[in-house]
Amino acid sequence: MEIITDCISPHVGKVREGYMRLVWRETSKIKERARVVAWSCHCRSAVYELCRAGGQSYIRRTDYDEKGETVYETYRWSFIKASEVWAALLEGRTV
Repeated sequence: MEIITDCISPHVGKVREGYMRLVWRETSKIKERARVVAWSCHCRSAVYELCRAGGQSYIRRTDYDEKGETVYETYRWSFIKASEVWAALLEGRTV
């Protein structure tokens, strides 16, 4: 995990060799209430959040650019599996 002293939240690590690629899906039109339990630093153009909703967990990615924001989500997993994927994302073992 990359450590930058000016920021409070963690940054997603640089991609490591042999990384696993996540499947990112656009969010559905239906707004689902989710509890965000962890997040990456907002100083980057992509912000990641570990979310819980309906007994399952997933990772949300929000990309920011000059056009605005685009939100993507992974598939749903158990909280334990989502936490493992979250840790891998922060360590650069997945993107």
